[in-house]
Amino acid sequence: MIRELEIAKNEVLETLDNPGKVSGFISPAEDYKQRRLHIAQRIVTDPTNTFYFEADDEMQYFGIMKGSIIIVDKSVQVASGRLIVCCVDNEWLTRKLIIQGNNTFLCINDSMDACMNITRRNITVFGAVTWTCLPHSLQHVRTVQL
Repeated sequence: MIRELEIAKNEVLETLDNPGKVSGFISPAEDYKQRRLHIAQRIVTDPTNTFYFEADDEMQYFGIMKGSIIIVDKSVQVASGRLIVCCVDNEWLTRKLIIQGNNTFLCINDSMDACMNITRRNITVFGAVTWTCLPHSLQHVRTVQL
């Protein structure tokens, strides 16, 4: 579902209250009018519980590079297999949560040899990662020799 955002009216540039209804009838072009898309309309489902972080550590396996923007929603149910933002031993981390039986792990990829066992440890889960935004300058650019 995409929500429309109210864009504040610029009184200097838009002097009429409703420019589409100046002559008393709606313009035929009104059906083809493009609404402005704001990125928050696409990536935020619960604005009250959505937070943005800049990634400090890298999780290249999941496409998160240092400098990426991580969108975290506290209202999303945290479950095994989700990327989460959590605090372990006073260090904030972005990791994949894996629950196997009675054991709980935080992983940096899908290999269990790169996981931290946090079973019976006190951790604080901030929320689930719903989106990551990677600046173009941080993406891997393939160079072609001409």
